[in-house]
Amino acid sequence: MAERTRRRRSKKASPPEDDDRRAVVREPDESEDSEADARASEGDGAAPRTLGEARARIAELEAELASARVTIRALLDKAERRAGASDKPAKLSTGKPIDDGTLGKLVRRQTRALAESEAQLRRKNAELKRLNEMKVEFISIAAHELRTPLTSIVGYLDLIREERFGVPPESMERPMASLHRNAHRLRHLVDEMLDVSRIEQGQVHLYRVSCDLGRVVEMVIEELEGVAVEREVQLEPRIDAPPRVEADVDKIRQAISKLVASAIRYAPEGGRITVTVDPAPKELFAGSWTRLRVKHTGGGIPRHLHSRIFEPFFDLQSARHHTSSGPDSAGLGLYIARGLIDLHGGLITVDSEDEEFTEFTVLLPCAVKDRPAPPS
Repeated sequence: MAERTRRRRSKKASPPEDDDRRAVVREPDESEDSEADARASEGDGAAPRTLGEARARIAELEAELASARVTIRALLDKAERRAGASDKPAKLSTGKPIDDGTLGKLVRRQTRALAESEAQLRRKNAELKRLNEMKVEFISIAAHELRTPLTSIVGYLDLIREERFGVPPESMERPMASLHRNAHRLRHLVDEMLDVSRIEQGQVHLYRVSCDLGRVVEMVIEELEGVAVEREVQLEPRIDAPPRVEADVDKIRQAISKLVASAIRYAPEGGRITVTVDPAPKELFAGSWTRLRVKHTGGGIPRHLHSRIFEPFFDLQSARHHTSSGPDSAGLGLYIARGLIDLHGGLITVDSEDEEFTEFTVLLPCAVKDRPAPPS
């Protein structure tokens, strides 16, 4: 028992030695932490020698990373703007993330703006539609009201020219010729206004038959030959075995007549007009089409006006240059021609070079029996 007591006292009497050993054990732990921090920052420049330096280095790296994120977001925002992105409220150039609440507000704001824009467009479209209907109705009423007295005027002038009321004096021949020409021109204008009204109201009815487009072209050239000779313009038909088409002969002849009359009007004195009818080349036009081309020398249509020339009442020449001798000067011929061609399921395009030529190309579907059989 006494010996046990002495052993306990000897153990209590030796604490400095134990403290030294414990101190020796703690030192490797601190050095290992420093080495671990050094290894963690390896590859980022000089390795920090203390834990504080490592933490400072980490803070620097986080700041650089945040700056890089801001730059990337700004570049992405710029790229979206260049690509035509319209989501301006979603810009990230500030570097601040957009939370769900903010994004929801932006979406609702954009939705309201789009709804208001759509409602405004609907109101404007309805107003434009109403005004267009009023215009068409006015044209129709005016044309009908003008047509009745014109019929009587033209009829009596024709009777006077035929000397049904006696032989007029020689001094009246020139005035009577001018009256006759202008009365017929005015009746032609009224008829065109009625055609425009019928096309826009969808009241044109087609009576389709299988017809030879080359023969229709020959009839048009016979009708307009006198006008071409008067203006010293040469008309040249080129018929190259075109396939037959299913069309209303009167309506398609009217469309071709408008194209040829326009060419006569704009061709220079001594110019040439070629009217070509042939099968549409397969390598240029898919499907089965009969092609009609009306080309005249001289003149030319600026490229930015290619689409406008088919608008009603549009004319390349100023109104002060209109003459009563022209075959068409109201700016309705090309509009009517396109409308009738569209009703036949066809296409019309224009190609032109300034002071060189102008060419209208019309494609009409071939008649069913003249279409080539599909490959087996």
